Amino acid sequence: MSRFILFTCMAFVTTFVGFSWALRGFPTSSFSPIGELKPTLSATFDDDSAKAYERKMWEAEHTAQSDKDPKLDALRMDALQAGTAYAMSPCDNTMKANLIAATSAYARGYMKIYDCPTPAMGMFCSEKKRDLANAAYSTPLDVRVKAALAEAFEQKGVVQEDFPAEIRLTVLAFSGPGLWSDPSPVCLPRQRASASRR
Repeated sequence: MSRFILFTCMAFVTTFVGFSWALRGFPTSSFSPIGELKPTLSATFDDDSAKAYERKMWEAEHTAQSDKDPKLDALRMDALQAGTAYAMSPCDNTMKANLIAATSAYARGYMKIYDCPTPAMGMFCSEKKRDLANAAYSTPLDVRVKAALAEAFEQKGVVQEDFPAEIRLTVLAFSGPGLWSDPSPVCLPRQRASASRR
């Protein structure tokens, strides 16, 4: 009989606790060994970083701003002019020679700042110097230079072998995908036609 009373009391207590829990909306609380997760990214929609990037791209497209380094500016302007001239006249040997010389000088300027003897083994070179070189070559004027060089090399008249081996990898970084392709000079049909007339 004492068991019956004990079980009856347990049933009433369980019913009371269950009913009162249901009336409160079945609240649960759990213990987590991990603290509250907080966001690590502070960017929001329409923040200033997107506007700054858009401003930089606009400046690159509409201005010739640079870091005001006269030596680098001379290299930049030579490369910009040579790239634009070659894109307009890819069959002119003088334009080709000017493009190769200006691009080589532009690449050598980067390598001088980077101060890495073999860019292919860049992991063994100074990251600080690499960051300085990348910062120096990321002005709005440099963006225009790279676009002009990429357009020039799309003409396919200049190949990787036209550049010295020690700067070839650096030139490839500035040339766009046009210099990566197989040699297929755009003026080859004209050269063959003029040779057959002789």
